[in-house]
Amino acid sequence: MHRWVIVLLSLSAIRAGDGPLDRATLRGIKALSVIVDRLDADLEQAGLTQNALRARLEGRLKNAGVPVDPKAVEFVGLRVNSFLAKKGPDSLCFSLGFYQPVVLARDQKVRTASPTWEVQTMLLVPPKPMVQSALNTADQVADQFISAYQAANPK
Repeated sequence: MHRWVIVLLSLSAIRAGDGPLDRATLRGIKALSVIVDRLDADLEQAGLTQNALRARLEGRLKNAGVPVDPKAVEFVGLRVNSFLAKKGPDSLCFSLGFYQPVVLARDQKVRTASPTWEVQTMLLVPPKPMVQSALNTADQVADQFISAYQAANPK
């Protein structure tokens, strides 16, 4: 049991977060694009769509003065994992990260995108208000990014 706890704690320490070093990776960003991962079919059937989340996130960022450009290499990525119960509340996990190009130090030919800033939140909600609650939660994680971006890029 103790070994698993140690492993889990060490894995969580490797991930990006919203600390000072994570926020420093947002400094000097000229523009970013917005990507929303494909949603589970259950979410789409319930009325929560990838396009609605993308439009909502883009609008919120633009209104806050964060430069959004669909051609930008750096991007904010939203992932929503879900479990929609037949009875009882639905469970959704929102993960919003800022991804930047990364080149491996040991092999400069290997290029990828990696999150340098990230927040996550869980939502338990009854099925009827799920879509509106999910959109509100997307707004909340967007606001966390906006705060971090503005702190790293004061006017």
